Amino acid sequence: MTCREALRTVNLCKSFGGVKALDNVSIRICEGEFVGLIGPNGSGKTTLFNVISGVYKPDKGDVYLFGERVTGLPPYELYRRGLVRSFQVPRLWKSMAVVENLAVAARNAKGESLVEALFRRRKWVAWEKKSWSEFKSVMSKLNILSVGLNRADNISGGQMKLTDIGRALVGEARILLLDEPTAGVAPKLARDIFKLLEALNREGLTVFVIEHRLEVLFDFVERVIVMHEGRVLVEGTPQQVAEDPRVVDAYLGS
Repeated sequence: MTCREALRTVNLCKSFGGVKALDNVSIRICEGEFVGLIGPNGSGKTTLFNVISGVYKPDKGDVYLFGERVTGLPPYELYRRGLVRSFQVPRLWKSMAVVENLAVAARNAKGESLVEALFRRRKWVAWEKKSWSEFKSVMSKLNILSVGLNRADNISGGQMKLTDIGRALVGEARILLLDEPTAGVAPKLARDIFKLLEALNREGLTVFVIEHRLEVLFDFVERVIVMHEGRVLVEGTPQQVAEDPRVVDAYLGS
């Protein structure tokens, strides 16, 4: 099968003081793939996401997004190119309603500028009406429509996770990086979140996810990358990874 690259890293290195968080990490994600990233605590997973998404600049190596070299570009430039990521703790605007959090993230958001308010009010109002319909559709898909007008600090942790995913959808993501999307949520909701991600993946969204609940992750992803001590240790199908003794040693110690 031909791989149309969505994401590729080449020999990424990143150190913090004397600690080498990434040590020549090279990975490739094809368009339309659903890939998991696992590894013990401190193995470099989140650092890899931070370098890919422009939060950190690598000490060495390159990042390619849909065939374009994007090494060192800031997060907003990567967002414009279709890369959207979430964090383990959702970074929502807590004083704003759920739907307002979606509106801020919308790729075609008009913003509440003085010029828009005074001179382009009709276009502004038309955009808000059209967008409200789109936001309702997204919230309905995520099962958070009932809390759409609630402040983000007045919803459950699971609903915060879903709102974070919703922001990626209205941002028209082409590739979605998720850092522990089920952390702190009930087992049933964890599986529901992955069912949602699976459905989005079937619609064409490329998904790359860090997840510690292996019993959930392995039921949904087609490929798993394992990191250990800043390096890629193993990659393969969930079954291949689960049966690899190097993975057992990495998690349990040899």
